[in-house]
This record gives sequence, C-alpha cells and structure tokens, in this order.
Amino acid sequence: MTILLSLALSPALASSHREAPAISLDPSADIADFYMFTSPENTDNVVLMMNVNPLSLPGGGPNFHRFDDNVMYQMHVDNEGDGEEDIVFQIRFETTYSNDAFGFETFIYNIGDVAVPANVYQRQTYTVSRIDDGVATTILATGDVAPINVGTQSGSAGYSPTSTTPGAITTANIESSGAYRFFAGPRQDGFYVDLERTFDLLNLAGLDGTANQNTLLGYNVHTIAIEIPAISLTRDGAAPATADQNEIISAWSTTSRRAVTVRRQNGSDTASRGGWVQVARLGNPLVNEVVLPVLQKDIFNSSHPRDDIQFLSYVQTSLLGAYMNVVLGTTCPTTYDAGLGIGGREDLILAFLTGHPLLGLLPGGFSLGGAIPGEAGKTFGAFEALRVNLAGEGFGQWPDGRSVEDDVTDVALGAVCGGLADSGEGFAVVDGVDSTGLSYLDTFPFLGDPWAGDDHPNGSHDEL
Repeated sequence: MTILLSLALSPALASSHREAPAISLDPSADIADFYMFTSPENTDNVVLMMNVNPLSLPGGGPNFHRFDDNVMYQMHVDNEGDGEEDIVFQIRFETTYSNDAFGFETFIYNIGDVAVPANVYQRQTYTVSRIDDGVATTILATGDVAPINVGTQSGSAGYSPTSTTPGAITTANIESSGAYRFFAGPRQDGFYVDLERTFDLLNLAGLDGTANQNTLLGYNVHTIAIEIPAISLTRDGAAPATADQNEIISAWSTTSRRAVTVRRQNGSDTASRGGWVQVARLGNPLVNEVVLPVLQKDIFNSSHPRDDIQFLSYVQTSLLGAYMNVVLGTTCPTTYDAGLGIGGREDLILAFLTGHPLLGLLPGGFSLGGAIPGEAGKTFGAFEALRVNLAGEGFGQWPDGRSVEDDVTDVALGAVCGGLADSGEGFAVVDGVDSTGLSYLDTFPFLGDPWAGDDHPNGSHDEL
C-alpha cells in the first residue's frame, strides 16, 4: 500500500534549527544537523559531522558567526547498544587575533584574500581528542578553522564555486587504524525546508497558490567533520560484518558549557568555573523538533540517551500526526490503529529508539532488555540516536545513517503516517521542497563551500 500526500497536505520541518527555547538563544552551541554515513570516497571509512550556528547570514559581519572557545563540542559513538558512549570525539577551539597584514588594530575580519592566513585578523584553531570508555584521551589532530567566505572582494584565490576549502583539511595516521581526516569551518546549510510556511499553521503549497521554497537556501552553518576507519568504531575492532554482530553503531552529538560564567565590568568574561553542563543534543533529525512538546525540549537537550525512557510516551503518541490531522485533515495514526498493525506506535519506537529490523538497524540476536552478546553484564536498550549499518546491508539512507543530501523530511513524514508499520507497506510523502540551488561536494567534507557575504541567494518567498 502506498499513500501519496498531496503538496497541500505535506508539512516541511526544520532538522534542528532553533528547536528548543534555551538553545535558540545560543547559536554557537545550537546543533543544527548531525550526519553519519559511509564515505563515498572510501567505503572502509565512516564520516561523522555536526553543524552549529543555524541560519547564519553569510554577510553577518564584522563579527561573523564562529565556533565558541567556551563550548565543548562532542560526537559520541555507542558500538554495543546499551545507550552508553564507548567512543567520544571531543573538539575544542581557540581564537587568536593577529595584525600581521594590518600593522594596526582593526574592526574588520581581513585585509586581502582570506585564503592567505596572514590576511585574516581573527583566526581559529581546533584540537580533536578521542576518549575511549571514558578513560583514555588521545589527541588526534590540531588544525586551522577554514576562513569565513566574506565576499567576492575577499576571496579571489580562496572560495569559489568549484573550490574546496583551502588548507582546511587535516589528515593524520592514527596507529594501526589508518588515516583520519578532519575539517572545521563554514559550509552551506545542506538541509532544505520551507520554514516560513511550516510554522504559519502549515500554510503550504496549494493552500494559497504559492509553491513551497527552500527558505534555508543562502544560509551557512559551521561544520565539524571527521572521517574515521570503520574498524576503529566497531566494538571488537574488526571489520563490520553481520556474522560478527558488530555492524551496527549508534551516535549522537552534544555541546556543553561550564556551569558558571563570570562577567566583569571591563567587558571580559571567564567561563572556566564548575563542571561541564550539556546544553544541546542531536542524534536523529526532527526528534526534538517535532516529537517532543515545548516544555520537554530543554530537558531533552540536557539529557543522556540512557534516560530516554522519560520521553517514551511522546514517541508512542505522535504529536506531529495529531497536529497534521487537526490542521490539515490528514488521517495519520497517532496511537493504536488496528488496520495498520500499530500498537502504541511501536513502529516509531523501533525507528527512533532501538533500530528498525526492516531497515537493517537491529542486530541479529539482539532483543530489548536482553544480554548483549560478548559484553558481560550489559543489556540492549532503547534510546534515541542515529544508527548506521556499517556492513552495507541497511536502507542506504536515513534513518540508516544520514548523508548530507538525504531528504529527511519526506522520510520522517512517511514514518509519522505509518510507513514503517508493517512489512512491505511504504508511504511516499512529498513536501515540495528539494535541494535545487544547493551544491554538495563529492569529496570530504561533502557540504558545499559557504555562500559569500555579497553573493548568495535569499531564501525568503519574496526573493525566490
């Protein structure tokens, strides 16, 4: 059975742009998107990426969006299935100011081409560390953050429509695991959505005769990307294989700040007091955006996957499905629907919390609450995270991992409307928004070079 919802009845959703009240006030810690996929350049490698600073205007100078030295950026990997991270990649930043090419103090970002480091006044570097089982910390690499694409006058030899970011990709050989690659810097926002109409009571295509548009077109984000050999992520250090029950990994991203920030009358502040407090979390797209109600969103951002049972009722009863039914007159199941074989939206529990067997995301021999083979004392749990089948036996797109071009909105709407309810029955859902106008790279870091400050599309309906 295939159901096609017309454009008039198909809401578009923002992946995780300004999705919760508290984090919407903190752009540099606000995680817009999280990606995990097998590298198309080398299928033995896995790419992890997180974006922050959603809805960044390319020309937002003189103080452009950047990574925050006071934020701890992390990507967590669970390779056992118990909801506890086994590997953490921790990224920290340091900002310095240099007038090498200036000879005087200034208020502008650069003098001359941004591809030449000495021409840039405000520079950032990063350090990537790996933490295994919460104990051993290894510094994997340090590198330079790619510069802002200030504008056409500032980038003649730097950013161009066909360039890759100059000097911003760092490669490091890590013991016997092979080569890692690292990138940090501004990128095009590769997610596509009609934000304006979605949050105007689902005022979408067909309702007033105006077509859906990608209103994120022309905006940038800041991306952290790591490419890692898959064998360095599996629980046994072996190549992923179904027979070894090591082919499924789960991952999520977080940002954290110190508990205490002291602001001084001279304009400086110190954020080094107290422990780290998690302020944002993102695994699968759209979960905090549309699965949870407003009063639960800040709680989710500060929570750990091991405690996700507290959000179970919101997965079992689809708020988005109910909203669509009330506003648009659709008939998406919200709780139990005997005709679709859904009991308390168990289909969504599989999709969001355990890994759906139809998508190749539930390891063979694993059962909820059961023992994890080869891991004494550990049990397989239900928790929200992005999952991927590293053996290539999964769905091939989100929710089996997530690549930069995946149309997650259409897939998510299909799932909300019961598309994963029973074997062999899928729902095709179209929201009328595609990736037209965006550019993606065939090579690491895969998201297109950032829009220039004085040369970019305007994502509003007035301009498209």
